[in-house]
Amino acid sequence: MAVHWVNYDLNTTGQKYEALITYLKSHRSWARPARSSYFVDTDLTAKQLRDGISEIVDSNDAVAVVTVTGQSWATHGVSKNVNDWIRNHL
Repeated sequence: MAVHWVNYDLNTTGQKYEALITYLKSHRSWARPARSSYFVDTDLTAKQLRDGISEIVDSNDAVAVVTVTGQSWATHGVSKNVNDWIRNHL
């Protein structure tokens, strides 16, 4: 089990946001701290999650997947629900 922070920038109007968001939400648990950013709790590695995302997005889109440990974190302007999720999953 790992939590990965997924950040994305779909660079062309009409991109597959719904398919990407559906995929990200299909994992064990998730939180959305910012518009193009998700924390995803999953059994997948960062590479496996990135590969799954790559099947959805276009080649000109940017995606970063980072495994997070929760050793240190801080937020500003993030909802209480997301802060609680981070506290409970990291």
